[in-house]
Amino acid sequence: MKVFIGGELEHSISDKFRKARNSVIEYMDCLCDISYINELSFYVFCLKGFTTNPLSRYSKKRNRIELEILLPFDKFETANDSQCVEILKQSILDAIENYKNKNIPQQYIDVIVEKMKASINEFVSNKQHYCLKRNAAEH
Repeated sequence: MKVFIGGELEHSISDKFRKARNSVIEYMDCLCDISYINELSFYVFCLKGFTTNPLSRYSKKRNRIELEILLPFDKFETANDSQCVEILKQSILDAIENYKNKNIPQQYIDVIVEKMKASINEFVSNKQHYCLKRNAAEH
């Protein structure tokens, strides 16, 4: 399965978003072996004063799930890089967990969510292990 994350953003946060997106894409590499869905596409809105009801679509022809996400601009703008990753990651997880479609069995969605959560936990665990090793080497 291919994963796409794009969107409409204020220019002032485009670099922060790009960095956060690249980090989140790493977590989602674990989904590449899923074959029952061809593409998982996220369209993120992060604009000053913009509100919408995010939509979700399923293209049967392309076997693609498309999810819109509304990120809170003020929160994203004032967040540091790791907080931006966390905001985007959690928003994507929430969008997937809340997605329902009669054409896709719920267990397929559940597998995507579980794989992402496992990948995130593994990444965090490896990062903590690396920091502990680095701290031990410094002392």
